[in-house]
Amino acid sequence: MSKFAIGEQVENVANDHESGTVVAVFPTVDGSFRYAVDTEGYGTLQFFAEEKLTFALTRAP
Repeated sequence: MSKFAIGEQVENVANDHESGTVVAVFPTVDGSFRYAVDTEGYGTLQFFAEEKLTFALTRAP
């Protein structure tokens, strides 16, 4: 079972905590998962291994 679901907000813990929305989940042949994330400010999808992501923190206005 994947840790993140489509539509969830995530952060990339390996790179300045850039955030985005999970738009696709892909199982790998070794049983782990990779995620296509629509990252804010890039206009493209980026792909991340599960261990590179965490749930995005909600920031107070």
